[in-house]
Amino acid sequence: MFKRIYLGWPIVLLLSFIPVLLWVQAPSFSSRFISFSAGMADLGRLFGLVGAAMFSVNLILSARLHFVEKFFNGLNKVYIKHALVGKTAFVLMVLHPLFLSVRYSGGTFSGAIKFLSFGPFLPKTYGQISLIIFIVLIVLTLYLRPKYNIWKWTHKFMGMAFFFASLHIWFIPSDVARYMPLRIYMLGLAGVGLAAYLYHTVFGWLLIRKFKYKVVNVITLNSNIFEINMEPVNRVMQFIPGQFIFINFLDKNIGKESHPFSITSLPEDKKLSIISKTLGDHTSMLGNVLPGTIAKIEGPFGAFNYKNAKYKDQIWIARGIGITPFLSMAKSLKKEDGYNIDLYYCVKNQGEAVHLSELENITIVLSNKFKVIPIYSEQGVRIDAEAIKKTSGRLSSNNDIFICAPPAMIKALKEQFAAKGISKKLIHSEEFNF
Repeated sequence: MFKRIYLGWPIVLLLSFIPVLLWVQAPSFSSRFISFSAGMADLGRLFGLVGAAMFSVNLILSARLHFVEKFFNGLNKVYIKHALVGKTAFVLMVLHPLFLSVRYSGGTFSGAIKFLSFGPFLPKTYGQISLIIFIVLIVLTLYLRPKYNIWKWTHKFMGMAFFFASLHIWFIPSDVARYMPLRIYMLGLAGVGLAAYLYHTVFGWLLIRKFKYKVVNVITLNSNIFEINMEPVNRVMQFIPGQFIFINFLDKNIGKESHPFSITSLPEDKKLSIISKTLGDHTSMLGNVLPGTIAKIEGPFGAFNYKNAKYKDQIWIARGIGITPFLSMAKSLKKEDGYNIDLYYCVKNQGEAVHLSELENITIVLSNKFKVIPIYSEQGVRIDAEAIKKTSGRLSSNNDIFICAPPAMIKALKEQFAAKGISKKLIHSEEFNF
């Protein structure tokens, strides 16, 4: 099979470090690093340039642009890079004024405090406001972890932080102001980042073309898991098994925010189905959605699909509600396609194994080329790489592995597979950790 090369990460790094290359080309470079304090200030300038470039790139990554997703092999991987780039940009933007203070403090602690404090010089104030907003949002995201709807609302202020950062770049006397190529690049990239933010976060309700579906029924699968079936109002969404969507139901009792859900129906079905588990305030209300409720859908997203693999000999691992992308994939399997798949379905007990009988029927249809192996934790059974090797009788560099589970479980399994010599390129994971 043709080996796909995804250029998303190299492009992110290139866009982030082009400012360094331009800065080195600036006419004033010959006077750089002539003393310790000057060198610290120069490092501070570099941190600021790279941090601002990463901030711009991060807004592009957060806009759920389909063409960007293709560079990373799925939106899930885009968001993983988004988190990493955001944390790095935050560190660099904090270091920017700290390193500058070494030069402009006069060598005293009081001088450093004065330099870092607010003053009448607006260009510097713009940067300080941006950094304060950025710090508050990062602390909320990484440490306080508010409810999803609150986090999503506060995250909209990231655009405000970026706006003040752009004003700082525009007006502050610096190499950006003096060297035109650097100025064009920094402000151009900032403009693209701001446009991406406005497109999705501010004017998404108007600019993003969403699919409109209507709820047909809600089926209770067990005490805290239910299935929502919908039919198209006008356009039918095309998708591949394993993809997910963002849905917001037009019901004032549920809330306006959109949430990600894997699609459990087949592309050729007229209906569109999702399964939700009661995990928070929003999902606890979804079971009360009434037939006829309109759902606005953005997507589809993701590249979590068994056909995007090197080998047809595969291991699938689902934990709890992580079974959802596998349901659509399992239904789409055909005997003549030649796949040989073992699905490990990890749940607390049989009562939580929704659609187990349907999966077992697929096993019969495919003449055991598709096997379902329930793992019940209440019975003391645990899943790990060694157990998979013993049960399936195979676990080698000739298998592709698909995992949809909580992040901690995915991390642990990846480490175990790596210890057994399985290349990370053969391990495909999906997690809604955003």
